[in-house]
Amino acid sequence: MQDRNRTALPGPRPPRNTAAETNTVLQQIPVPPSLAAQLLTAAADHLTKVKPDAELTVAGWGRSLALADARTLTGYPQAVAQHAGRRAMAALTSEMWAGARTRGEWALCLRKIAGSV
Repeated sequence: MQDRNRTALPGPRPPRNTAAETNTVLQQIPVPPSLAAQLLTAAADHLTKVKPDAELTVAGWGRSLALADARTLTGYPQAVAQHAGRRAMAALTSEMWAGARTRGEWALCLRKIAGSV
């Protein structure tokens, strides 16, 4: 009769690849969008909600940006908010300004750009 306390020990364990496991876990953690991306998305939200078929005017653009700024950047230090605003505005391309677009078209462009900042 074999003593259950004297069973054979398992062989040596192969080394675990902790770096690969760590990378897998890290890739599953959602990364929030940057403040600049949040600002552009908030402006796009406003443009989509209010008269998306109307032509975007300078006043409408300013209003949507001001509302997005208040919604997104309130509570952050001034330097952080200014940096996010500069990054968002730098992402706008000259092609966007060249043609007259509706508010809805601008919203689509802003959402597309928000993915890259």
